[in-house]
Amino acid sequence: MESKRMSFPRFFFVSTDDLLDILSNGNNPSKVMKHMTKIISAIDTLKLKESNVRPYALGMVASVGVEYVQFTQEIALMGKVEIYFQDIIDIMR
Repeated sequence: MESKRMSFPRFFFVSTDDLLDILSNGNNPSKVMKHMTKIISAIDTLKLKESNVRPYALGMVASVGVEYVQFTQEIALMGKVEIYFQDIIDIMR
């Protein structure tokens, strides 16, 4: 687990139980969304577009109010969870 925390430092801010849940459900991004506020501050969830293989993230929904920000491009939520979380952070910037 320390190697996962080292590869994605925001995992240091979640409990061990939450991290285990995130890593075990990494192949199912809709189940990981309940932990989004613990990983990225002020984001409640992502708006997802389902596909045949894995969903795509279309935008982010704020945890306060009803603000929605659409991403400039869809993000494929494929591969390791720490990789697609980093992709989300990169597109936010």
